[in-house]
Amino acid sequence: MDEKFPSRDRTDVRTPMRCPICGRSLDEVVVRDIGGVTADLFWQVHAGRCPVHGWFQTEVIARPPREIFPVNKPFGTVRRVVVDGREIFSFQTLWNTLPKAQQRLRVDPLDARFWQVVPSPGSHQSHT
Repeated sequence: MDEKFPSRDRTDVRTPMRCPICGRSLDEVVVRDIGGVTADLFWQVHAGRCPVHGWFQTEVIARPPREIFPVNKPFGTVRRVVVDGREIFSFQTLWNTLPKAQQRLRVDPLDARFWQVVPSPGSHQSHT
């Protein structure tokens, strides 16, 4: 590809996102740089494939993601996932459960602690 127009997708890179169902690291990771929102904010989409549970993706806009979505392919549409008999359209992350005052603090948006999935009430996180 011409260097004047570099791809906005980086492949086979690392992401703090893990499979929200089993916790495995993801294969075929793609990070798409959407661009700067402002001078000091960046926007990315991270996508990766769990060999057992399929594709997942999330958005990072200068803060850790609030949710991880099951998708049919990188940057595709949300797909149906059933875990412990419940249909799930998104998996809430630890970042989304923090008090608003804590969410306003500056943090590394790629800090893996904040990307951990919070089990939904009444569910057991499957490790298959």
